[in-house]
Amino acid sequence: MRPILQIATAAVMVTAGCQVGPDYTTPEMPLPDDFAWTDGAEELPPEYPAEWWTLFNDPVLDSLVARATANNFNLRIAAERIDQYRSQYSIASADLYPDIQAVAAYSRNRVPATDFGSAGSSQSGAFNSWGIGVDASWEIDLFGQIARGIEAAVGDLQAEVENWRYTMISLRAEVASSYMSLRTLQARLGVANRNIESQRRYVELLNQQLTMGTTTAGTVAQADAVLAQFEALIPQFGVSMSAEMANLAILLGTTPGALTRTIPAGQGIPAVPTEIAVGIPADLLRRRPDIRAAERTLAAATARIGQATADLYPKLSLTGQFGFSASSATDLFQWASRSYNFGPRLTWDFFNGDRIRSVVNQQESLTRQALLEYENTVVQAIGEVESNLIGFALAAQQRNNLAEAAESAQLAYDLLLDQYEHGVTSFLAVIVVQQSLLETEDSLAQARGLCAETMVELYRSIGGGWTTGVLPTLASETKDSSS
Repeated sequence: MRPILQIATAAVMVTAGCQVGPDYTTPEMPLPDDFAWTDGAEELPPEYPAEWWTLFNDPVLDSLVARATANNFNLRIAAERIDQYRSQYSIASADLYPDIQAVAAYSRNRVPATDFGSAGSSQSGAFNSWGIGVDASWEIDLFGQIARGIEAAVGDLQAEVENWRYTMISLRAEVASSYMSLRTLQARLGVANRNIESQRRYVELLNQQLTMGTTTAGTVAQADAVLAQFEALIPQFGVSMSAEMANLAILLGTTPGALTRTIPAGQGIPAVPTEIAVGIPADLLRRRPDIRAAERTLAAATARIGQATADLYPKLSLTGQFGFSASSATDLFQWASRSYNFGPRLTWDFFNGDRIRSVVNQQESLTRQALLEYENTVVQAIGEVESNLIGFALAAQQRNNLAEAAESAQLAYDLLLDQYEHGVTSFLAVIVVQQSLLETEDSLAQARGLCAETMVELYRSIGGGWTTGVLPTLASETKDSSS
């Protein structure tokens, strides 16, 4: 057996430097030095936005993100896919080692008497066959087919890890965005209720004037219609808030009723941080999981070219068998009953109608597609960041302008109310200014919500929301540790 082991060892050493097909190198992408519209955004390290939602200083939001990370079904499915591809890697790696099988068999046989030359031969008729032994085979990876298969499996596994991370950052952004929308609706509902109260006071004033004959019934009817329109907004807010609560519940893997107490009204829209960390375009290649996944998919596709190319060359296998066989169970383990065979086996599929070459061409096309997908993902990512930077800058500007308008409207209302208390102006004038103030506050609430949501989308587009080295706990790991 020693010569066989020496041959196998030498063959394994040879295969380390004999892999057909292209060796993968990370493609170079021409990237701009900076993003446009970076006013108000700082170029901070990629690690800075890993937990960007904490910058809102909102414990409720922090709790929702944590619950979603633990319970979201899509994220758990993505983790299971990691487990699936890790098993696929183990399957590919197993091809490096010998395949050894234990064999035990029994059969009852009968052969024609004519096979033994005479009808009366004592060897004719039925007889038993007992056998036990070991079969072994080992394919020597002469041209790196197995190694390329492992390389492809590693790329697939790493791509699934990145897909899990991308699912996670998308989930966290969706939770934050939905939460901002819900807080915005709650703020607007509060403004709408104050507007309704103001309009009711206006209608009461008009009714008093109608009684005194200083206004007309048409004016009162018109004011009643405006009041009814304001009151009709309340159910719309209720429907929108219920839909947003249901969306949040799905993201958290729970039911809407379980969130009602978690997100009480009155807390307001979280304040947007004054500093935004975006980094530079080159950071996206290291930080956005969808880009990282596309790059790993490209690496796996490149390895499969070599895996397919290896079929053009001969395959060398070492096979062997050792066992005992006998017609009687009592003779089975006698040394004279032993049988064995071993030796190399060379196969070469050299006449196949150009089928293998077509498979190689197919895999090369798939690799070129993977390269285009990678480049497209990078370009789209840069475009998303650019668009979100512009959106955030404009939303922040609109918020600031409306904040100034609301401050001026509040000042006008306070001055007019003071004049009314001193008998200088009418209560009707106060009501009109108050309604204008409430309309401005409603617009400001929408602008604040939009600013918060665009900041969430900005951090999603730059790949914020995951931490290096943090991976999900897989079901197989839990099973292995408990067994």
